[in-house]
Amino acid sequence: MKTAFKSKPTFIKSCPKRLKINKLRWIIPLILILISAAVLIASRASTDFADWFGFNIYPVFSGIGSRLWGLFPFSAGELFVILFVLGTLTGLVCLIIYVRHRRGQRIRAFINGFSWAVCAASVLFFLVTLNCLAGYNRTPFSEYSGLTLTEYTAEELKGLTMAIIEKANKAVNEVELNGEGRPVKPGDFNRLACESMEKAAEKYEVLKAYYPQPKAVRASSVMSSFNLAGIYFPVTVEANYNNSMPVSSQGFTACHELSHLSGFIREDEANYIAFIACRESDSPYFRYSGYLDALTYALNAYRTVANDDEYYGLTALIDPLILSEYGYRNEYWSPYRKKVTYKVSSTVNDAYLKANNQTDGTKSYGRVVDLMLAEWKANDGKI
Repeated sequence: MKTAFKSKPTFIKSCPKRLKINKLRWIIPLILILISAAVLIASRASTDFADWFGFNIYPVFSGIGSRLWGLFPFSAGELFVILFVLGTLTGLVCLIIYVRHRRGQRIRAFINGFSWAVCAASVLFFLVTLNCLAGYNRTPFSEYSGLTLTEYTAEELKGLTMAIIEKANKAVNEVELNGEGRPVKPGDFNRLACESMEKAAEKYEVLKAYYPQPKAVRASSVMSSFNLAGIYFPVTVEANYNNSMPVSSQGFTACHELSHLSGFIREDEANYIAFIACRESDSPYFRYSGYLDALTYALNAYRTVANDDEYYGLTALIDPLILSEYGYRNEYWSPYRKKVTYKVSSTVNDAYLKANNQTDGTKSYGRVVDLMLAEWKANDGKI
């Protein structure tokens, strides 16, 4: 007599369906990582390739990204960071729950769940490589500008600094100041920043690019605690600036971050391009901001080669309003310098720059003085 089972035996019910590993979620990231690695290796091995990439590929990706994310009036990069942090934490919790409920197949479950993180990481690596990292290996901007970088003497550095002081003193008399002697931020700040970059492009054709309006970060005080005046966000191709720091710094910083969209990623070059943009601007505010930051770098460089009498003799030539502004800047940043986040961020930034062929790390920002000196010497003492 045959026995018919009305339902499946218990041992069959308890056997979970065998998980299949989603190969596509591993193949696509692998392709993106290989492309990114190939671009990085090729750009480091060949300046010609880095230049070709910068002139032909980078403008396509950065142009699409900057136009797309430029439609948003707020910083999409800032929102992305928030969502990234929340998404990472949520994803980690979901992955743990998913793996725990796949008893007997937890390794396969982990591989499938973790593949989503690998997908996201590969896309980010791909975008950062194309919109940023490859640019570190391009021909230096100095060669396009016709400037020749040479060793300089203390006297030449003094001459440059005096020339910038003269320009800065003139600029402070042209800019609109409030009752406390602080510059007034123009209502059309973003538009003026873009126009200033376009002015720089008139002087140097290699700077011609699409410049989206820079964006103020809402969590600017957080940026200050991390020692950030601005940041170029390659994922969304945006120029972001710290809206909490002194207004006198914001114009130069906005142009610095926008200059990265021209494909020049090195910090000294971005500083020099920003200086050119501010100097050539029709806006008294941007001219003042540009000369103020240029003077900061020149004074810092001169301080290393001059004695106290020489240094303070030079600073005595600076308009008291400018000295007051420098004091205000120092007063703003002073509390943040004591924070752990400030020191950690500075260390990380230094390591990041060194990893991308800027061997002097954060000191590379100050190499803008080399470029300004080259121009000053080429123009017979004019800057």
